[in-house]
Amino acid sequence: MSSFYGTLRQSRIKSSSTEVVGSPEARNVFAIRESRRATEANVGEATNRGAAPFKCLLCGGLQHDSIFNEFGIDILRCRHCRHVFSSFAADPHYDGYWGEEVTEDDHFYWSKARARMHQDFFRRFVAGRSGRLLDMGCGLGFFLHALVPYANWETFGCEISPAAVQYARERLGLHNVLSGRLEDADFPRGSFDIITMWDVLDHIPNPDPLLRHCHALLRKGGICFIRTPNVLNQLFRARLKKVTQGMRPNVAYMMARDHPHHYSEVSIRGLLERNGFSGIEFAHLRPIDGESSRNTVFVRGVRNVCFAAVRAAAFASRGRLNFDNLFVLARKQ
Repeated sequence: MSSFYGTLRQSRIKSSSTEVVGSPEARNVFAIRESRRATEANVGEATNRGAAPFKCLLCGGLQHDSIFNEFGIDILRCRHCRHVFSSFAADPHYDGYWGEEVTEDDHFYWSKARARMHQDFFRRFVAGRSGRLLDMGCGLGFFLHALVPYANWETFGCEISPAAVQYARERLGLHNVLSGRLEDADFPRGSFDIITMWDVLDHIPNPDPLLRHCHALLRKGGICFIRTPNVLNQLFRARLKKVTQGMRPNVAYMMARDHPHHYSEVSIRGLLERNGFSGIEFAHLRPIDGESSRNTVFVRGVRNVCFAAVRAAAFASRGRLNFDNLFVLARKQ
């Protein structure tokens, strides 16, 4: 057993205080859970009325326009830098996303539905190599579990939700999953070759401290890989749903209560660069195969066709047109 692992096992982490929520993109199966969360006392309150001016995360600007309204909560766009963010004052320390049990839909979404996407990642960054990988906001641990066959990699996870950590440890046998804030773990600087964040960054009101810490934990030449929704397609889908379906509590729009920020290529590049990262690139991985096991072959086929079209547009425009989710590679030089 390495001294690194021994240090890890002795770490003490406070699971009651965090800014990280490892949760998925805006999908209908999770919109139902979000609707339930909206009624809980510790979620927070909308701050559209009678509040201090909103400050843009990227440029600090105080002037913005409302570009979408979700159940009385404004989605705002900064007039100066064009960054998009929610006006909802959510509790940044909320750790009850998973509740007390994991449903079958959770299991499918995080394992089988993401399998092809994860395999794309493994082929590009893991196969034929060795090192240490940390999955920040690892949720139930299915990404780490899929990494088990790659014996040359020593893998770790960090997750705020106690229920998700318990599932990862007891059901998947992942003993290197820590419960709590990454900043509270005793990982030495320069510990990792890869740090991944799958649908995590968009849930963090103030991501700068976490990104700076991730930069410090990477070795020179290491990469931080981030998957987050692309505001270009997310806003388009939300507006289309609002026109065709109206505003319904069980439909995912912009996830205004759960997503404080909605990134574009420009905004996420600026955020990463100011936290020390460079050589930033955008990849394309195969799409998630729907929200639940009840999805049909037709639905999966439509997703594949859309993905092919999106990738072709990005290739033809030399990356200037990217309507895919954002798969970001940020390097520590």
